[in-house]
Amino acid sequence: MSPETTPADAAASLCLDCGLCCNGVLFDQVRLVAGDNAKALSARGLKLKQRRFFNQPCTALCGSQCTIYGDRPTRCRQFECRQYQLVAAGEIPAQTAAGRIDGVRCQVAGIEALLAAAGATNRRKPLVQRYATVMAAVPGPPDGGNALNYSGLTGAMDRLQSTLREHFRVEDGSPRSV
Repeated sequence: MSPETTPADAAASLCLDCGLCCNGVLFDQVRLVAGDNAKALSARGLKLKQRRFFNQPCTALCGSQCTIYGDRPTRCRQFECRQYQLVAAGEIPAQTAAGRIDGVRCQVAGIEALLAAAGATNRRKPLVQRYATVMAAVPGPPDGGNALNYSGLTGAMDRLQSTLREHFRVEDGSPRSV
């Protein structure tokens, strides 16, 4: 961080480069609140369900960038992951948070590869939903002949969820939606 960059600026920059709260890794859906204009959000490309929520990954996400950042829904505006909060408060450097984000991306890539091997390739669904679909198709830990690496996938998902709880989620009673 340069001398003229404030912790708040560093956190904002980090946020714009991350996308974990929008890509289906941290949350399954985003609920609209009073004051959110469902018609305007739909016109901006969000695929609203019952005009009350939209599923993740967000259709406004391009790479790790929100294409409607200035007009995003209230809950998106208000959400600050733990890494954002720590950087903004000056408690950790942005480089530490960026390293944690990269670590999660690596974990997700490994899970994505295991899910793809199991046939779960629909990236329009949140990661946890794709995982649940694959696991529901497996009656139990397979005996040696099954192509799905059951314990590898389960362990990878458990490690990811632990990392998200420890370093990213701010618990509010609803860890799978914002």
